Amino acid sequence: MGKDRAASEVGVAEVVAHYLAIKEEGARRPRELAARVGALLAFWGDKTLDDITTRTCRDYVAQRTTSAQARRELEDLRAACRMAIADNVTRHAVTVTLPPKPKGRVKHLDRSQMAKLVHAAYRKREVQRGIPTKKRPTLHVARFLLVAVYTGSRSGRVWQASFVREPGRPFIDLEAGVFYRAPEDEQIAANKQAPPIRLPGCLLAHLRRWRRGGARYVCEYQGRPADPKRAFRKLVKEVLGKDAEGVVRHTLRHTSATWLMQASADMWESAGYLGMTRETLEKTYGHHHPDHQAGVGRAFTSGRAGRQRA
Repeated sequence: MGKDRAASEVGVAEVVAHYLAIKEEGARRPRELAARVGALLAFWGDKTLDDITTRTCRDYVAQRTTSAQARRELEDLRAACRMAIADNVTRHAVTVTLPPKPKGRVKHLDRSQMAKLVHAAYRKREVQRGIPTKKRPTLHVARFLLVAVYTGSRSGRVWQASFVREPGRPFIDLEAGVFYRAPEDEQIAANKQAPPIRLPGCLLAHLRRWRRGGARYVCEYQGRPADPKRAFRKLVKEVLGKDAEGVVRHTLRHTSATWLMQASADMWESAGYLGMTRETLEKTYGHHHPDHQAGVGRAFTSGRAGRQRA
């Protein structure tokens, strides 16, 4: 028994439970992990490993809300099956067939749109009994917008950041002007790099002013660090209207990368600042750089293209 069990004798639920027991302790988003596992078990819970086929994987995708959602969940199932072999739960490998990877969204905002969002977030006042008060319910969103677009950081790195060193939190050193986007003991995935960066002077001035005003966290609501996801979504719809389609918090990272390229910023420096490889930066955002394919343009414009050199 044990590791010598055939795929038909090993339940998918057992394999997924083993995976969850190991992964959930260090998971950055344990609730999301649990939700994905729950979705997997709802479909695969009464099945065994030999039930995992191209057809059943396709059936799984068909009953989920989106292909992208199903793909992410099946990635967990694939990882669970591989872990089961590595940990001697079974020796029998199965193939989890994923739907095609969706094309990444690279929508970005222009400076006018960003200005409108920040202005609206700063100006909004809470209304009680029809009368505007001094309370500013979206101040934390305004600050999130500024820090996210000027640092190109992922949303969690921004809204969880503290001006005071705290275990498990990104830290902004206002004296040195450095944003430590990852806690010291965090194990960071290779594709989610978050290196320390030197803050731009214009942003650093804002941050220091917020701290002098009593803020402990960058994105603070009622004295606590607050995820602005819902408030951000509502603000975007109110301000951008029909242009709000496809605008999510990660759009600010796309915006930062796009602006850097439009400003002819150095590729190597920009990639390091954003925490991505130069190859990714060039492939995804390089076409915004004024020098992108400039040599090709000069070749045609000058009339050299099509002429053989003697």
